[in-house]
Amino acid sequence: MNKIIGYVLLTSCFLTLNPNTSLSQQSKSGQMKHGSSDLNMLDRKIIQWQKDLNIPNVAIGIIENNKLIKSKVYGSLNNGAPAPKNMIFEVASLTKVVFSTMVLQLVQDGKWDLDEPLANYYIDPEVASNPYSKVLSTRHVLSQQSGFDNWRWMDLTGKLTFNFEPGTKFNYSGEGMEYLKSAIEKKFNRSLAQLSDSILFKPLQLKDTHHAWDGKTNFDRHSRMYDADGKEITRTDYSIRASAAAGLTTTIDDLSKFAIAVIKGDLISKKLSREMIKTQAVISPNLQQGLGWRIINGLPNHEYALQHAGNDQGVAAIMVLLPKSKRGIIVLTNADNGLMMCNNVVRAAFPEGTQIIHKAYKSTKLNEIPPTIKLPDSILKTYVGKYKREDGVDVSVTLTNSGLVLRMAGIPLLNLLPQTEGKFFLMDLDPTVFFTKNKDGSINSVSIKDGENVIKCLKTAG
Repeated sequence: MNKIIGYVLLTSCFLTLNPNTSLSQQSKSGQMKHGSSDLNMLDRKIIQWQKDLNIPNVAIGIIENNKLIKSKVYGSLNNGAPAPKNMIFEVASLTKVVFSTMVLQLVQDGKWDLDEPLANYYIDPEVASNPYSKVLSTRHVLSQQSGFDNWRWMDLTGKLTFNFEPGTKFNYSGEGMEYLKSAIEKKFNRSLAQLSDSILFKPLQLKDTHHAWDGKTNFDRHSRMYDADGKEITRTDYSIRASAAAGLTTTIDDLSKFAIAVIKGDLISKKLSREMIKTQAVISPNLQQGLGWRIINGLPNHEYALQHAGNDQGVAAIMVLLPKSKRGIIVLTNADNGLMMCNNVVRAAFPEGTQIIHKAYKSTKLNEIPPTIKLPDSILKTYVGKYKREDGVDVSVTLTNSGLVLRMAGIPLLNLLPQTEGKFFLMDLDPTVFFTKNKDGSINSVSIKDGENVIKCLKTAG
């Protein structure tokens, strides 16, 4: 659990399966209108995408004019019964915006300070000797400028390390969120689960939303997890440790209540909301980082979007909110190919959906594709084989009619497009994939580079 590469890589769509045009119509005022025929057409598309992508369950919530106009769970339970409306999904990194909102509520109430050093309450022993630990603040963490890798296991030492001075540049980090969680728990002498229940979940009546789960309560409603082939990923223990970065369990109706409260501005003041959506860091020319949320500017009708997604093994989710026009969409899925579904639904549901997805995951202009080169099969075959990620997760590279395909648990299949003999790019993503060789020319590893985050996978078999 929670062993993810980084936001941009693990919250992205690598394949679009005929999303066609948007189903909605947008008036001059910016309001989106869905007719019953539009929503029925979306139903048919989702059911087809489920079959194409091997996704047993999908939940969607569509918000118009601050109201939930559609809430539905598709698919069946393991026993063949229809999936319940209150099916429980894990949402991976969507947890971060829920946690961030709770933190901003503490700031709103004067109980927490965005710029106070976290060292006043907590210092991780692994960075205690680094002077940066004395200046790290909540703002640095919520704006993804903590200086940490996504996870400490990604560092060569396997320990928590500052890679740069906090507040100087963007680098997505789950460790930062966990660090902030520890500081808050120390100050208030309460667990994250207790704090979130009292501050956020109970006031919004989110009865099925929890940071921690025993893996047994309401298990009959749990969505389970499935790989890219639709095979169930079984666990011996389904319990979840409370985390600020991932692992939140919830339902589509609960998360829709949260989304509506964010759109309406019910949770924090207008002044703090302006701070939340202000550019705190630049991710790419198309995407900015606010406090907790990704911010997508430059949409039609002077609209902007709050966006975040999540991906883990057998889990994928996305939330896109358009506060000016009081719209939003949430998509939850339970399979490795789920983010293809998430992005397809956003494209289909919003007039500006294609722009939103492109801006969220690419730094190029819309539909701008880097040049590719042609590599002979004799070279491509040298990359084929089994690899192992640094945290023990299996990775494989195969050769298909369309070229090299990289497969890793928890993400959709990656089609690798050659830019040079050893460097490949992804059609819908900025991260690059490259192979390294031994002195004799044999391949010894494949690495995925996403900003400052690099995942190196050692080759274990040809």
